[in-house]
Amino acid sequence: MKHICWVVFSVLATLARTTHAQTPSAGEAPADDEPSIAPEPPADSEPVLPPEHVGGGKPTTLPGEPSSTDQELTLDRLVLSAANRIDLNFFGDVSLIQLNEQKAAFTIGAVGFQVTAHLADHLVGRTEYVVKYAEGETVIDLERLYLEYRTARWALIAGRTHSELGYWNTAFHHGTWLQLTMNRPHVLDFEEGGGILETHSVGLTAMYGPKRGDSGVDLMLAVGNGHGRTIDVVQTGSDNNWAKSVLLRLGLVGIGHPALRFGINVGVDEIAAESAAVRPLLPDKSILELVTGFYLALRSEGLVVYSETYNILHHGGGQTWQLTDGFLLAGYRFGAVTPFGEIEARRGDGFSDPYYRPDPAVGSHSIPPANFVEGTLGVRYELNAWSALKVEVAAASFSDRTDYRAEINWSFGR
Repeated sequence: MKHICWVVFSVLATLARTTHAQTPSAGEAPADDEPSIAPEPPADSEPVLPPEHVGGGKPTTLPGEPSSTDQELTLDRLVLSAANRIDLNFFGDVSLIQLNEQKAAFTIGAVGFQVTAHLADHLVGRTEYVVKYAEGETVIDLERLYLEYRTARWALIAGRTHSELGYWNTAFHHGTWLQLTMNRPHVLDFEEGGGILETHSVGLTAMYGPKRGDSGVDLMLAVGNGHGRTIDVVQTGSDNNWAKSVLLRLGLVGIGHPALRFGINVGVDEIAAESAAVRPLLPDKSILELVTGFYLALRSEGLVVYSETYNILHHGGGQTWQLTDGFLLAGYRFGAVTPFGEIEARRGDGFSDPYYRPDPAVGSHSIPPANFVEGTLGVRYELNAWSALKVEVAAASFSDRTDYRAEINWSFGR
């Protein structure tokens, strides 16, 4: 009996404490001079968050940016719902694709999730992971995980991010719906998808730029883990080399047009030596990598232009290999419809570069970069603020063949 009374007394005491703590009702905005978080719960109870209203919502418009919703969005401008602490973004797509010498087929793209935690004024923690179907099984990949402290002009980022290469790589992440085209330019393909650049970085990044809506100089310096033993190995938990990769970007924002960005970037890394079992074309020799690039991005109300070119130089064992790849994508918005065209070309020594030709027994997903010229024509139609239809036809000419592609894609983001 004493035990029962003690339990009843404990329950009543807990209810009394809960009733005494005043929490805002659902949808009620907190006062301006109070923090927009729930009151702190008693130390001896499990934290319980107040209910939050999730509205239909529209894309978030930031100061100095156009308010129309028929333009491409980047993840820093898009919020599904905010519960004062957490923002969630969700992306996916499905296609009907026809490749030469293959049967037409329906396919699903990778499903992307981004979660942003608001930790304090100017401080957020962000993670992005992708769920995809590959080689007969479902795979979950952690793409980004980092802390970011950002003011009006400065930003400091620590963790695993997308490398600050030009514009595209950090504007359009793993959401097909975000970008104008269905696919990323080949030069910016992710490492595991046949890429030739280190599109992910694990380390520390510092940036300085003008306030949003202003014009001025854009500076970025990143220091991180270097290349893995093959291009598709992102060294997230360790580094096989004392030397760290360094990436520098210098650009201009809003010069000549408020929506224009252009600049250059330079990256340097020493790729650690590997045995003949991994790198048979250059065993037991380190490789010096020098990456130089130029980028231009114009996202106006009508005209849209993206162009980036990269040169990759590898030097090791008294030999040098170079590879140059660049693309130009242009489109024009007519209300909800945007026709566009893209051309990309690659030339160089990629097929003989020892870093891009590891031993097949290693099981690398890297693909020796062949020379090619590819042209793409397409049109994008905005079904509404959160979904788009795209139609593309493309032809890629290689030294020994020509590949063709016709594709219809329905993508969404929220």
